[in-house]
Amino acid sequence: MEFPLCTFDLKTGIFCSRCREKIRQGLYDEFDIKVMRLLLELEKRFPRLQKAGYVKAVDGKETILIVLKEGSLREVRFKDLASLRRILSEKLGKHVRIVEDSSDVVRFIEGVITPARIVAVNKIWLPDGSEEMRVILDSRRNLKVGVNSLIEVVKKVKGVKLSVDFERGWRRVEVKRPRKVKEKSSIG
Repeated sequence: MEFPLCTFDLKTGIFCSRCREKIRQGLYDEFDIKVMRLLLELEKRFPRLQKAGYVKAVDGKETILIVLKEGSLREVRFKDLASLRRILSEKLGKHVRIVEDSSDVVRFIEGVITPARIVAVNKIWLPDGSEEMRVILDSRRNLKVGVNSLIEVVKKVKGVKLSVDFERGWRRVEVKRPRKVKEKSSIG
């Protein structure tokens, strides 16, 4: 697997100046290093991972999201991917989702939230000059990743502040119509 840190450094735990600089800048943290080491070990068991590239791992409250380079999962069979997720979940102690990165933020979010679907995307410009992206999803029930994990992975991988809402189910509301009252005629 292609890692942003040197393979030798990951194996030994002694980092070269280039890798130390990436860690110092905050591009990668202890959790990233832990996940990269696990993937390095599992690469022997899953040889198709050798063509994959690591981007980032995010430990959300509900789910751990491991982001690989775009096209990395193309070579990995579904059965192997399921086994890999199960092993990583056992070793890391939380549910693990493995997703591909994308240059388009919306496509990246779609990959993370599958099988849920995006209904609408809004860009919000705040008074302080910053931007926020608001995503409306079809149903909370379809979302297999926690909302907090989704927000955190988009912020760490794409640098985008995200807010998530859900489409309200349209309920059929019966409108009560006033009854017509027959007027009695006063003509006798």
